[in-house]
Parts: sequence; structure tokens; C-alpha cells
Amino acid sequence: MESMRMFPLGNPLMPFSMVKLRIFEPRYLQMIDECVEQAAPFGIVLIERGFEVGGGDQRSTIGTVAQLVDVTDLPDGELAVVAVGVERIRVLEWLPDDPYPIARVERLGEVVSRAAAARIDQIDRQLRLVLAFVSEAGIDVGPLEYELSTQPEVAAHQLCGLAPVGAYDAQRLLSAPSVDERLELLSAFLEEETEFLRSQLGGS
Repeated sequence: MESMRMFPLGNPLMPFSMVKLRIFEPRYLQMIDECVEQAAPFGIVLIERGFEVGGGDQRSTIGTVAQLVDVTDLPDGELAVVAVGVERIRVLEWLPDDPYPIARVERLGEVVSRAAAARIDQIDRQLRLVLAFVSEAGIDVGPLEYELSTQPEVAAHQLCGLAPVGAYDAQRLLSAPSVDERLELLSAFLEEETEFLRSQLGGS
């Protein structure tokens, strides 16, 4: 268990995915400055109810450790931040927001079965089909070409990060207790999305 600075957001961050943030609240400007000075990570969790600005929100208990990649000072005193997800965490206790959110967290390991490792290629094909349909519909969901890690636990997170799902479905993927369950859930999401897109585009 460790204490970690936390940044609640309107979207969860998957391990091995990138996030770009524009920081303007004084408390988070201070938090990022301290993370830079101490070369420290921070945690990102989904705001389940409420708003990013001002506090008073309801936060998820499963989140992701974020490591700063780039911090740029902007002319208006704000910061442009790029961070990458490292690993999942569980929030055990929220401490007082003084001045920014802090929580006691535990880092969550990943267990990969042979069955999960074998499903990566199948789900990769599902995702590429969905992305092709989405692109055909004229919707920009990010890169259509990507390369997956050879490590199944990493590849599973990468697939989840690339999948065009909403914030709450992404949180369900992040919160899945095992890689097997995460891939099963992602496959179901992609199958449902494929059928929907086929019906919308008039495909078979």
C-alpha cells in the first residue's frame, strides 16, 4: 500500500495507453509540478458521478498509474501534459483533498492463462474489423494501424485502449479482475459493435 497523488477524470486510462491533459486548476498545476520535481507518478480514476472541476465527485476504485512523458508550459500559465498508463491500481482509502486528491492505493498484478494468450489474435481481428467499419462511417477513432506487444497481458490492455468504447464500458474493461475476463468482455463489446455497424452501413 502507498499514498499516491490522484487525478479523477471523465475517462479512464488504460495501462500502456497515452493521455493528453490540459491542466489549469491551481491544485493540479501544483500536483504536476511536484510530480515533475520528484519524478513521481500519479493515479487516474474515472469520475463516476460529478465533474472534473471543483471536486465533490464520486470516483471509481480501480484506476491506473500514470507516468509523465512530457510537460509543456503554455503562455496562459496552463500546462500541456502527456502521460502513459503503467499498471492498474485499487483505491483503498481516499485521504483529504489538501490541496489535490490523494489516496492510499495498492498496485494490481495481472495473471495470464494460456487460453487468454491464445485469444489475442482473434480479438485483434475483431478490433481491426470494427475500426475499419468505423472509418468507413467517417468517424475518427484514432490510428487504424498499430502493433501489439508480444506480452499477452500488455497486448490485452492495448486492445482495450484502442477499442472505440465509452467511458463506462472502458471502466468495466479496466476493472475486470483477470486478463481472461477482460478479453471475454472486450470480445463481447466488439461483437455487439460489429453487428451495429453492419446494420448501419447496410453490410452483411
